[in-house]
Amino acid sequence: MSRPIAVITRNLINLVYPLHCAACKIALDPMNRSGICLSCEGKIKRNPKPYCLRCGRPVHSDGKLCEECERTSFAFDRAWSAYLYDGALKELIHLFKYRGKLALSGVLCGKICEFIDDTREIIDGVDLITFVPLHRGWLNEKEFNQSGILAAAISSKFRMPVSRLLEKRVNTRRQNELSRDERLTNLTGAFKPKDNALIGGANILLIDDVMTTGTTLNECAKTLKSAGAVEVRCLTLARGL
Repeated sequence: MSRPIAVITRNLINLVYPLHCAACKIALDPMNRSGICLSCEGKIKRNPKPYCLRCGRPVHSDGKLCEECERTSFAFDRAWSAYLYDGALKELIHLFKYRGKLALSGVLCGKICEFIDDTREIIDGVDLITFVPLHRGWLNEKEFNQSGILAAAISSKFRMPVSRLLEKRVNTRRQNELSRDERLTNLTGAFKPKDNALIGGANILLIDDVMTTGTTLNECAKTLKSAGAVEVRCLTLARGL
């Protein structure tokens, strides 16, 4: 469709179904394809450097571990989170993840790829991308896995293979509904490897949408390591602090 016709078509559609920013609800230009306004997009806050050398939490000095990582052992080798789970981004992830607003995938995938562009060590030496799986029952209900969508976008952008290497065999309670102490034990033994042949000897980048306690990523990394992964790095779109 030529641009003039596309503009006319989108304007006509907007007369009947007006576009509004998913975060602040302000009216959008009919040609807006991201689903959010420029003001809200500008309020998405990068996770500030320097990062903890293990979990990616902001710390005061380069080359340091945060207090939690000094006293906690994680199965993953390194984790990064691109943005802070706050404000407009928190609302967008909620709409994407729980309300099925798949039109937001473009801007969210673009943001995580932008972060990788600025932090190339995340993917240097990685053999394979994977993502945190959903239990079959929850996946059937939702019909999509938000972490899988992010992983597919990274795979396409950086021309790296992606594969579902894990299965969630236990339909646990949702992490966001639990206290911190409950989160730490809720996922114990919940995952199993799906393809040991691909996992064995590989350096793997594990993708999820949000990191809070790191429990989900840790359980997935533990499973990947037990199946023979050499290194497991983690990347999330956002970090809850």
